[in-house]
Amino acid sequence: MSRIGRIAVVVVSALLLTVSVTGWAASERYLSGLSTVDVFGGLGGSSVWTGGPTNVLVVGSDDRSGLSGHERRRLNAGYDDYGRHTDTILLVHLGSDLGGASIISIPRDSLVTIPAHTGPDGEAVPEHEGKINSAFSSGGPAVTVDTVEQATGLTVDHYVEIDFAGFLRMVDAVGGVDVCLPTPLQDELSGLDLPAGRQTISGPQALAYVRARYIDNDFGRSGRQQRFMAAMLQKVFSAGTLLNPVALNSFLDAAIGSVTTDERLTRDAIAALAGRAGDVDLKNVAFTTVPVSDGNYLHEGESTVLWNQEAADALFAALADDQPLPEPPKAAAVDVAPGEVTLAVAPAGPQGDQAVTDLQTAGYQVTTTEAGTAPAVTTVEYDPEYPKSAATLRASLPNAQFTEAPGLGATFAVTVGSDYAGLAPVRSVNTGVDSTVRSAKDDICDAPAPGS
Repeated sequence: MSRIGRIAVVVVSALLLTVSVTGWAASERYLSGLSTVDVFGGLGGSSVWTGGPTNVLVVGSDDRSGLSGHERRRLNAGYDDYGRHTDTILLVHLGSDLGGASIISIPRDSLVTIPAHTGPDGEAVPEHEGKINSAFSSGGPAVTVDTVEQATGLTVDHYVEIDFAGFLRMVDAVGGVDVCLPTPLQDELSGLDLPAGRQTISGPQALAYVRARYIDNDFGRSGRQQRFMAAMLQKVFSAGTLLNPVALNSFLDAAIGSVTTDERLTRDAIAALAGRAGDVDLKNVAFTTVPVSDGNYLHEGESTVLWNQEAADALFAALADDQPLPEPPKAAAVDVAPGEVTLAVAPAGPQGDQAVTDLQTAGYQVTTTEAGTAPAVTTVEYDPEYPKSAATLRASLPNAQFTEAPGLGATFAVTVGSDYAGLAPVRSVNTGVDSTVRSAKDDICDAPAPGS
């Protein structure tokens, strides 16, 4: 499936430009082409009227209905028309200071709580833990919004969805988008074949660039798509597009024809957003990814993504308070993910229960044992046959006292000491996720290489 949704935030810009650039008469023409879906059930209102912060959930759909058979063959897009799916989710936060926006990539396999809902066949689906992208296939946009709100603690004000055809035609409408590659990139399945260096790529090349599956992992691809989206924003907001009525109209036509929005994103709501967006400076458009501690956490036999909950909470708190995005804490890279390490924890002392919660949140497989008197220092007994697992726990508990216990087996014995003050952040080397905060105005050639 494509990961084109990270590019979809450009659609929001298109909607904003509709009013601010072409006026009410033109906006009526474009808005008549919008498709809507019932997301909020007519409940609640949007914060655009108060000038407060606004959160827009943007997803990418693998809907190929807008592509002809010839285009599908030429683009290696496939013929899977068994319903809409999304593997990509973006949370776009428009700040109340009218000067900036934050764009947060949410990994598609993030392990979250999916709220109870009615499934596509009318069956009752109970609340359960699962991949965040499963919310869309099981319950559609409304359940996806509910899931994101529950996972982040934020209120989603609007919903925007874009498909294959929209992405392709928006890129072509602005005359292509620049990319800067330190090495050549080839991927036979997506049709990608690009040389090294700075270059302008057209719609078909861009679609292959953001769809490529095997030139890097999911997290490398996430960073690559964020950088492409920043380059596209630069192109859309350039004088060559804004001051060229033909290019602007072509871009808006391409965007609107492939967009689905929530029922509250009306003409008046778009007008209010457009008025707010006029002062946005690209240098204040920031990108990041939800911090991850484990990119291969096994849940009911499936590989999922476990967030670095402490860092994620700090990120969402900053958005809730309409503050700049915080840089994620530096996490030690470990060979064995916490989810592969089993602990028997004696929660001695008043901080013992907190330690158990922290270890479970970090992904460790935790059982508790009877607690006695808390020692002054947290202690760990481990079998030397498991040195890499021990290294992971040592990175999480750098001040603990580790003692070899040959024959103990794969389960380490942890006794929480009175010195316990929290865990040091760790991440599995297999995540590769980069949660560094970047600006949409950064030079594309200054960005890290794909997959770095």
